[in-house]
Amino acid sequence: MTKTASRHGRAKHSSHGNQGGGASEEGFPPPTTTLKVFLKNGSDGAMRRLIYSLTSLFNQMVRNRKHFAAYIGVTEAQFLIMTIIAELETSTVGEIAQRLFVSSQFITIEVGDLVRRGIVEKLPNAADRRSMLLKLSVRGERLLHELAPLRRMVNDTHWRSLTEERAKLLQEIVDELLADGRNALHEIEGPDFQGKKAPSA
Repeated sequence: MTKTASRHGRAKHSSHGNQGGGASEEGFPPPTTTLKVFLKNGSDGAMRRLIYSLTSLFNQMVRNRKHFAAYIGVTEAQFLIMTIIAELETSTVGEIAQRLFVSSQFITIEVGDLVRRGIVEKLPNAADRRSMLLKLSVRGERLLHELAPLRRMVNDTHWRSLTEERAKLLQEIVDELLADGRNALHEIEGPDFQGKKAPSA
């Protein structure tokens, strides 16, 4: 491996025998993508900025959610479960797990606590006897009603820059990113990468 000077004064590494079979030269930090839309003059700064911005947005939403959950005396996960059940009127553990992209076992544990506290009720599922339907109890509905004014105030402030058209476009973009993200996870969690480590790790 040899080093050559980059235009930023940092070392470039030239290595042979990469996966493509030819030599490659890249600056440091190495680019995180080969997508042309995000590469400008060899830099993937646009992608990194987008990822940091999305991470910041997600963290803001998580903090808001923690406040909502604390206000009605439940965990963050339990608050999410309550909102999904409220939106669907009734749902199953499997449906909630799929929406939140978590395991059914995790949802079962959190739902169990909500049932014990009288916030969620279990009903027989005529369509599938192997599962139960979940429904908010009167207490569960009352808690969401009491939270509603605070939740509206925060959401009205957080999302006020979106017009109807921009909100629709954002939803379409997020849906496509989620679909592509599932494919990316399928690749990295597949047998080709399972248990593998970087040579220097």
